[in-house]
Amino acid sequence: MRHLTVTSLLILFIAGSAIQTAAANGSWNQTDGPYGGSVWALHKADNGTMLAGTLGQGIYFSTDRGQNWLQSNLDNVSVYDFARGEGGTYFAATQNGVYRTDNNGRSWRRTSQGMDETRVQAVMVHESGRVFAATLVGGIYISDNNGSSWSQANEGIPLQFGYALGVLPDGTVFAGVTNRIYRSDDGGEQWSAMDTDFPHVRTNAIAVNADGVLFAATQDGVYRSADAGQSWQATGNQFANAEIYDLVIARDGKLVAATREGIYTSTNNGDTWQTDGLSNQPVYSLGFGGGVLAAGANPGVFVRN
Repeated sequence: MRHLTVTSLLILFIAGSAIQTAAANGSWNQTDGPYGGSVWALHKADNGTMLAGTLGQGIYFSTDRGQNWLQSNLDNVSVYDFARGEGGTYFAATQNGVYRTDNNGRSWRRTSQGMDETRVQAVMVHESGRVFAATLVGGIYISDNNGSSWSQANEGIPLQFGYALGVLPDGTVFAGVTNRIYRSDDGGEQWSAMDTDFPHVRTNAIAVNADGVLFAATQDGVYRSADAGQSWQATGNQFANAEIYDLVIARDGKLVAATREGIYTSTNNGDTWQTDGLSNQPVYSLGFGGGVLAAGANPGVFVRN
């Protein structure tokens, strides 16, 4: 999950002219678009489908691994996150609620009935089929009918500024709400704070590796938990700027972090981090699928194998 700050807005004006040069650092290749603004959400599917959510310009889609991009019918909102459902169904978290597509991103329709707060920051599909949405001031919403209607699910969450969602292989759900991490063992019905050793800062994204280790991308670096959120440890802080916008698990468990100063990677669960391309440029979003890593910047999307 990514969030704009005053500094980010200033960076937008200078990033476009410099990022092409930066692509050479780290063997990143810029795709032919999208050019509708900075890319704050990415989904990279194994079948070659790519979705890009932009700041204020809606959603673009590619069916050929980013070689060509087309704008969907959703063209005038800011998009912050994607989640994949069954088949060609995807969900998008936007400033105007949750949208759903059933045709791999070509067209979208709003599915936010029951949401009093529609500034959605993150969306996730649970293994049970339940869809979760984290909203700016409404906390967590859930849907049991593929997004057609929603209800609040904030039992145990006192302050309801939701930013990030994640899930363990056993179905345990985690949410970054306000400046804390919460866990639910019953599909979102009840939540408990899990922030021992966790800094009181916003969590922008949550990732889980194949061993069930949790990683939280925060305003103060990357934190990890190997005991289902009971305790947290700061990973190696070799970042030029501590705010981490997004985090994914790539090939062979490699951690990839998107920051204001480019891409960082770790091959030892975050013990150490190294710069890995697009240096000195803001990167807002990441996606991994089909062996290809994608990064959303301003402007456009960059990929590497």
